[in-house]
Amino acid sequence: MKETVINVPTMWADHHVLTARQALLGLRGVAEVEASSARRSVLVRFDENATTIEAIQRALKSAGYVPDEAQAMNEFPKRHEDGSAWYLVLGRKTTTERKDREMAGDFRRY
Repeated sequence: MKETVINVPTMWADHHVLTARQALLGLRGVAEVEASSARRSVLVRFDENATTIEAIQRALKSAGYVPDEAQAMNEFPKRHEDGSAWYLVLGRKTTTERKDREMAGDFRRY
C-alpha cells in the first residue's frame, strides 16, 4: 500500500468532502480516503499496482476539484456613497452587552 496527500484548496465544506471521497473510492485500487475540508487536503491509501497518483488526481479533477490549484478571489467592489442602506450600515458600530460578555467563553450559562 502506498499513501499520498493531495492539497485541494477548493474543498472547503462537508459536501465537497463527500463528493471527493465518492470519486476516489470508486477507483480500482483505492483502499482508504481521508478527506478534510478544514485542512483542504485528501489522504489516499492505494495499491500502486492497481492505480497511480495521476489517476487519483484525474478523478479529483473530474469531480470538480483541481489539486493544488487555488481558487482566485474576486476584487471587492468599490465603495461609493449612494445613500443606500448598505452604504449607511457599513459605518455602524455596535457594543457588546455586559451580560453577554459575562457569559462568553467557557462559562456560558443558558
